[in-house]
Amino acid sequence: MIDSGGALEAVVRHAVELEDDYDDIAPTVAALTASGDTALVPRLQEVLDRFLDEGNFYGRDLIAGVLAGIEGVAALPLLLRASARDLGDDQDSLQAEIIELLHTERATSRRVVRNLATGDTPELRRVGLWALGFVVEAQDVDLLAAAVTDADPEIRSMAVGSIPDPAGDDRAFAALVLALRDLNEQVRVSAVSRLGYTGRVDAVAPLVALAADPTPRVRSMVAYALGRLGSHEATPALQRLLHDPDRHVRENAAEALGSVGGPAAVDTLLALAADQDPQLRVQAAKALAKAADSDPRVAPQLTMLARDGEAAVRAATLSGLASAEGGPSLRGRLLVELADDPDPMVRQRVAVVARHLAPDAAPDILHRYTRDPDQTLRQLAATELGRLANLTAR
Repeated sequence: MIDSGGALEAVVRHAVELEDDYDDIAPTVAALTASGDTALVPRLQEVLDRFLDEGNFYGRDLIAGVLAGIEGVAALPLLLRASARDLGDDQDSLQAEIIELLHTERATSRRVVRNLATGDTPELRRVGLWALGFVVEAQDVDLLAAAVTDADPEIRSMAVGSIPDPAGDDRAFAALVLALRDLNEQVRVSAVSRLGYTGRVDAVAPLVALAADPTPRVRSMVAYALGRLGSHEATPALQRLLHDPDRHVRENAAEALGSVGGPAAVDTLLALAADQDPQLRVQAAKALAKAADSDPRVAPQLTMLARDGEAAVRAATLSGLASAEGGPSLRGRLLVELADDPDPMVRQRVAVVARHLAPDAAPDILHRYTRDPDQTLRQLAATELGRLANLTAR
């Protein structure tokens, strides 16, 4: 048995003074977390409040972990209230504790987060809506749909992110379509992203209507979402977005055309592949591989792009092949062909994608690269060989 009170005070001193490494206090933290000593809870709450008031997110996270270990899901309200206090950090550790508790007792957790999500305090409503996304059920759609129209844009954004899968739920789908017209850029981005993963053909038209959004980030996400949906109906909008003034929008539109496929989309990408501008050929090289199995014109063009005079185009061809499915013989052949490319950038790309594109040839290529004159390539080869060894050992 440990002196749990003394151990807690040692943890508090560590969090305040920061004179020791975490490794020095870790055994004490672990013992406290496993102690089950509920008599410590009032003091833990007091210390947690102190660290929140002082903006000490390191101390907050230590105490939150101990509370979660001792109280389990009963600590969830405290941790959520702590999360609602913005201390300027990313909250990765705290949110990980919260998510683990949410999954431990789903029914209890839903009651807690629904109470917060329907309360009067905006900060608590936001964190409640965020947490609800991890335990959401179909009956929560009405609550979340109402939150999508809240006056607070952060609450609307949280609600959009937490709405249950709209693929088979028309109420959830309608709430996301409504959010596409939101005045807040982040809300629109979130709604577009969610719709792109629905697989619903009826999501294409409202997304196409947003392709003229005044914000480049929204247009870029629209292009990505249309590519995810893969409907030929999106081709004209994506062709227009290829001429967008924003580079990221153009790049996403090109890749989306590859995902959509079909004669019209491939025609557009083939025209890019023949352009004198190497940046346009780079876009085509990344996108065309996605359509390799659906159009016989693609494979010969990819072969030409793999032999392009610009190293960036050759490297982009490998990236496109690595992100696409199908065409294993073409993928492996082009990788082996580029393994001895004179440009280090291309060989570096070969090293990164070799185990994906040509798993049988990858070990020999990577071993050879460990003796390459390029230091970066030698380091990449060693890293990739380690990953291959880990995969083989499993």
